[in-house]
Amino acid sequence: KQWYQRRVWEGSTHSKFYREYLPDVNKRYSCVHCQAHLAFHNDIISKSFHGSQGRAYLFNDVVNVRTGPAEERILLTGKHSVADIFCASCKTTLGWKYEFAFERTQKYKEGKFIIETIHMVKDNGWDLLM
Repeated sequence: KQWYQRRVWEGSTHSKFYREYLPDVNKRYSCVHCQAHLAFHNDIISKSFHGSQGRAYLFNDVVNVRTGPAEERILLTGKHSVADIFCASCKTTLGWKYEFAFERTQKYKEGKFIIETIHMVKDNGWDLLM
């Protein structure tokens, strides 16, 4: 997977981001607000998470998101350093990225992404269930 970023003009602090389009070969999730692709179904690690707005999924990898600054939060599973993630297209807060887990049993979450299901829509290939 690749992320494309291009400067609009030299010396500018503004960057133009281009949407990344995931291939049509797998089931995927998109932003419910702007339809930007977010992740493949196969990148789900767990569906047993909850965010501030309800059910959420833990993903190994996502696209078309921007990350805010990291901050320490006390979550249901302990203390973590997390950064909110936003849709790169419509700027909606989608969930967060685990930057650091203070407890050894939670280390598997580091570098992974939570997206709340209220912000996702199933896209491509869901009609072809095996």
